[in-house]
Amino acid sequence: MTAKNLLQQRLANQQLIRPAFGSAPELVHWCGAIQAQDYEMSKWAVGMRLPAATSEQIEAAITKGELVRTHILRPTWHLVHPEDVRWMMTLSGPCIEQSMGTYNRKLELDSTVFRKSHKVLEKALRDGKQLTRPELADILEKAKIPTNDLRMNFLLIKAELDMVICNGGKRDKQITYALFEERVPVAKPFTKEESLATLALRYFNSHGPATLKDFTGWSGLPITQARLGLNLVKDRLNKETVSELEYWGPANAPDIKTTDNQILLIPNYDEYLVAYKDRDIIYDGQNDDHLSREGNPLFNNIILIKGQIAGVWRRTIKKKEVVMDLQTFTPLNKTEQAKLDKEVARYKQFIHLQ
Repeated sequence: MTAKNLLQQRLANQQLIRPAFGSAPELVHWCGAIQAQDYEMSKWAVGMRLPAATSEQIEAAITKGELVRTHILRPTWHLVHPEDVRWMMTLSGPCIEQSMGTYNRKLELDSTVFRKSHKVLEKALRDGKQLTRPELADILEKAKIPTNDLRMNFLLIKAELDMVICNGGKRDKQITYALFEERVPVAKPFTKEESLATLALRYFNSHGPATLKDFTGWSGLPITQARLGLNLVKDRLNKETVSELEYWGPANAPDIKTTDNQILLIPNYDEYLVAYKDRDIIYDGQNDDHLSREGNPLFNNIILIKGQIAGVWRRTIKKKEVVMDLQTFTPLNKTEQAKLDKEVARYKQFIHLQ
């Protein structure tokens, strides 16, 4: 497999070309999880992988609980299918807890404080009530649980890891929190091996071809657990070698020589970027001056051409229009420009601003 073929396979498996799913829950279930640190752009991350999706449709799926937004994997915000949240959190939670230990001690957060804060949050959100972060902070303060400095962050994350709370719907453009038990259906528990195998198979099918190092970084699992997960499903995957590295992907991946759309507008924190530790194959590092955060492409909205980073884009949403600022690293030819214009129109249609 050549590097070019590898990128074409990734584009297809990540549903960025030839999308195979018709709804946001189906798509997110296939991917395992979609990073959702930037709430608005995460809707585009889902929508661009679906045919003719709109921002309102993705928003509705989140509001109804068809997608659950919570801290999971590594941890950071992700959109996850409700059927997957419990086993995935049970698997990744202990690793996240361990990484948070130093901060918790520094902030004087211990099991006693967390038990008390959990009870306060449960009472405040009972019976379908959904409250914003400032509202919850006020309630915790009244219960004499300080939320200053970073304490509020860790109080909420701990409640998410313990499956007490998760995000609810938006209210007046503000993101709310809701009770986990009232939004996420009860599911059959997995054994640890079942969880590792499921997560590994989900990742390599939807993000492959990828390496064990990539899977370890994406999942946030220790290398020993990630390797076990891969070993459990190797017989259901295909292995290819590129530049002396082992890449794993779907067993029956089609041979893709061309793409239907060679130019894409990728949002920041997109799975096409965050899911891989080694990004040399998609970015040569020659245009760091175009990128924010010291040249790290993760924090930028990316123009993708034939699977490689070829520019950046920004948008300013006004009342009746969206203003697009597009910067390519090198000038585009007429064909490429026409495809970029088509992709811009697709994004504007997604947010209903032409």
